[in-house]
Amino acid sequence: MGQGNDVNYWTLVTILGPIILLAVMIYAFSRNRNSKVDPEVTERATHDVYAEEQRDHEHDGKSGL
Repeated sequence: MGQGNDVNYWTLVTILGPIILLAVMIYAFSRNRNSKVDPEVTERATHDVYAEEQRDHEHDGKSGL
């Protein structure tokens, strides 16, 4: 009798888990698509982060000499 309840819980997890995951993914994609941030702003921010990382890397390399 205890195993029957385990199967029912496993069935719920197996069926509801992917449904909940899909709902969360759809919600996240829809929120991301409606973002008001200008793509040029994000590209510039990414470039700035990479440039700062490069400067840090060059500084670390010179201090090791």
